Amino acid sequence: MSSALSAICIVFLGIMRVSAVDTFPKKFVAVQMNSDVTLHCDTTDQDVTWQYDSDELEASEDIRLEGNKLILKRIEEEQAGNYTCWRNNEIVDYTYVLLDMTSHITDLTINCTAETFNCTFNISCNMNQPAFNYFRLRNKRDNSNWVMPSEDGAFHLTHSTNPYAEEAKQLEVIGEAVSSSDRYFKISHNFYLRDIIKPACPEVSVNKRKVNLAPPPTWAKPTSYYPLDHEIQCKNLDDGKEKPCDLDHDNKVPKGTSELRVRCRDSLLLSQWSDWTPWHNVSH
Repeated sequence: MSSALSAICIVFLGIMRVSAVDTFPKKFVAVQMNSDVTLHCDTTDQDVTWQYDSDELEASEDIRLEGNKLILKRIEEEQAGNYTCWRNNEIVDYTYVLLDMTSHITDLTINCTAETFNCTFNISCNMNQPAFNYFRLRNKRDNSNWVMPSEDGAFHLTHSTNPYAEEAKQLEVIGEAVSSSDRYFKISHNFYLRDIIKPACPEVSVNKRKVNLAPPPTWAKPTSYYPLDHEIQCKNLDDGKEKPCDLDHDNKVPKGTSELRVRCRDSLLLSQWSDWTPWHNVSH
């Protein structure tokens, strides 16, 4: 997950001083249990010390200290966390060691939709997994930056798809997540933009029983090239029952209609239907 870069910078010093992950770390390595990992201190000086959870590390069977390198052998669960390197009692660098759980997570998907083919509008994606706290996504195909979730929990990704040309290459969205218990996983999702189209709600105006429909403001133009189907639902004036209804040749809903709402979809691709519009009153 780019807007969050400034926030990452603000908490940078705090990250280096704690062991448990409390945001998406800027510098980390993901390792399998019982595997080896080499950490590098970002300095040319070889005279550094390493700490884990405020305790200075000493060479042992499972820990090798080689100048500005720290080699951890056969990583176990209790060894995950934040490793810092020091010189003259000052922090020089840090690296989080996270346990890679990717192979254990098989039920997660990234769900994405796009309101239009136009590349000036973003793709909206969702990803969630219990026990993981921090998530980020990026559009790998277009080499986009990592994106953190917005306030509504969705990830809004930019793309460079040409709306007037056949898609030759799928989008590839990469997702990563970390937990406060120093776990990590990575997932990828490939798709064509045309397969995730879900238009925004159409624009609707009602004058007595006559209905005027217009494409969503975000929909690609010209509409002759990107036609839309509309589905109309009406409420009966007498009993309030909801039912599908059609417009007559004058674009009027049937007599006895009290309210209506509309949704749309791409006529050629038979895309997902948009959400329903709010109910509109019909005067008589």
